[in-house]
Amino acid sequence: MPCWTVQESKVEFLATSTDTELLAAALEKLGYSVARVPEGMLVFRKDGASGSYDPRTGRLELPQDFDVNEIMRAYAEQTVESQACKFGWQLEWSTNAAGHRQAVVQRRG
Repeated sequence: MPCWTVQESKVEFLATSTDTELLAAALEKLGYSVARVPEGMLVFRKDGASGSYDPRTGRLELPQDFDVNEIMRAYAEQTVESQACKFGWQLEWSTNAAGHRQAVVQRRG
């Protein structure tokens, strides 16, 4: 794959593949307080409202005023960062002209 290739991914919260540690980190980065409860469930709060994620079912429950797209973007960023760290890649985040966050990744070797 050429070095200038742009890759896009879809984010879905699935019981079989969602990393709850990365989701918790993403929520905390957005200013949520996160608690882990029995069965690995995450409960998170912000501005007096709360939501939850159940890893057994992949169900994400949010109040109407929470922005699920913001949460999905933050989770995607955490996933990219974790993989970059895993493979020793250098990662630089920026915001493009359309206002979307994007990462430039430099692979070593």
